[in-house]
Amino acid sequence: MYEETTIAAIATAPGEGGVGIIRISGSEAADVGSRVFRMKRCPSFRAAEPWRMYYGHVVDGTRAVDEGLGVYMKGPHSYTGEDVVELQIHGSMEALRETLTLVLEAGAVLADRGEFTKRAFLNGRIDLTQAEAVMDIITARGSAALTQAESHLSGALSRYVHGVRDQLKDLITKLEVTIDYPEEDIEDLTRDEIQSGLRAIKGPMEELLARSERGRIIREGLRTAIVGRPNAGKSSLLNALLQEDRAIVTDIPGTTRDTIEESIRIGSVPLVLMDTAGLRHTDNQVEKIGIERTKQSMQRADLILAVLDGSRPMADEDRQLLASIRGRQAIVILNKYDLPQEISEDAVRALAGDVPVISLSAQYGSGLSDLEEALSRLTESQDAESGRALFLTNLRHVELVRKALLAVERALSACGLGMPADCIAVDLTESWHTLGEITGDTVDDELIASIFRNFCVGK
Repeated sequence: MYEETTIAAIATAPGEGGVGIIRISGSEAADVGSRVFRMKRCPSFRAAEPWRMYYGHVVDGTRAVDEGLGVYMKGPHSYTGEDVVELQIHGSMEALRETLTLVLEAGAVLADRGEFTKRAFLNGRIDLTQAEAVMDIITARGSAALTQAESHLSGALSRYVHGVRDQLKDLITKLEVTIDYPEEDIEDLTRDEIQSGLRAIKGPMEELLARSERGRIIREGLRTAIVGRPNAGKSSLLNALLQEDRAIVTDIPGTTRDTIEESIRIGSVPLVLMDTAGLRHTDNQVEKIGIERTKQSMQRADLILAVLDGSRPMADEDRQLLASIRGRQAIVILNKYDLPQEISEDAVRALAGDVPVISLSAQYGSGLSDLEEALSRLTESQDAESGRALFLTNLRHVELVRKALLAVERALSACGLGMPADCIAVDLTESWHTLGEITGDTVDDELIASIFRNFCVGK
């Protein structure tokens, strides 16, 4: 299914480290590895006991380049399903680059992005959802994302997809038998039986799609918009949460003109903090653009941190902001708690509804732990859910499940309208093929190449 070559790459992240790994995979992996790595107690990797570590030296002719450990993993019981050799040496970039150069000179070719995992997929070691989960584990931004990625790697999503495809295949087979052999004494499926079978497929698919937004949050983080009037303390709050001077803070209203995004982790799910331009009426065209972006950020946000200057009476902009977050996931922050307060929690809840209200001083950090605790409770709920249910965290999977569900709904509609069995079978077959694209059972080579191009080199 691919050109038979032996590939190699640095498998550890760029930069200095205690240990660095050169990975070699292919039919000549043992021979290539033996040409550059001399072991004390074994003449070559082909003579080595598989999956056992051997001490030795990377050599360039008679010159020792580095010392380390080598291991031979005989296919098909390896990550790629091929013979694999890994050389674990010191993690300096110079030692890794020189060792990789020797490996390439010894007969290997440089691996493309994701080629090791692509070979694992092509050799049947993993399916496409598991291959994508490998990259999700590498890029996981929180424990909830890691839990779901590991769930997908273990085959949870694959098992769901295969189960639904089996249900569809069973219905398709029964429909096609009645279409192809009408003269045979075979009992036709009744309309009620077809509709019952389709509803049994449709329901779980709808539930899975309904959870997809939470899946996005688990993978990408909670989009958190910090909004409020100018000089309410939004930028000071961002800096306090980040514990660095990321945003410019001045006494001049309208300093923040554009949206600033930074990520932090509080609890199990990362927060993507968006510091926005202050909400007020202005004739300044640049500031108007910033305010419009603030409103867009609020619409896209999963969580809103509404910041009010608690030392000043509530203004019309404050009231409008509080009214706009009613029913949204939000936390109201009464900032400048170190000064005499002019806004009460009751006044806030009268406009915003039953939302958490936290008083703090972003400038001095007092009360910040209360906000961090409230944010941690939000992310912990996401983490708890991630361990109990299957989530779609990949946009490609979401779109394919949505497309497959539409085909099932068309089949249900056709059945209700009394359409012929072959019309229903066409929609079910489309749904079956679409779901197969998730696991790679019905995917084309171009899409496979596109997916693995997003991987890092060495994986």
